[in-house]
Amino acid sequence: RGADVLRPHQRRSPQATKQELIMAKAHSKAEAAINKAVKTERYYTVGYVPNGNRVNNATPAIHLKGQWLRQAGFNTGGQITVKVMDGCLVLIPESEATQQQHQQYQRQQNQLNEIKLRMREMLAEYNAG
Repeated sequence: RGADVLRPHQRRSPQATKQELIMAKAHSKAEAAINKAVKTERYYTVGYVPNGNRVNNATPAIHLKGQWLRQAGFNTGGQITVKVMDGCLVLIPESEATQQQHQQYQRQQNQLNEIKLRMREMLAEYNAG
């Protein structure tokens, strides 16, 4: 595997390990490597959305926010794909071209719905007359 995937029960401390520092020194300054690691890792708590009065029915929820999302390619209003694996979620923002295709598709669907509505109205007028 190219990169280690940490499962929720394998949480690593935000500080770089000795091996990571040795590797960082070989390529650049250790301090820069530590700062870079801090910027690419975020820690959150899984919350919940109430579902009735019973705690057992609560739906798990993760709320991500911050300018770092935009810097990572997640713009407000943008669509994302969530890949679900055992103990791992991967968030993938859709490309601008894909977003434009979605918008075009939505416009075409709206036009088609308007045409269908107008046809129903015309049929109702024809049948009434």
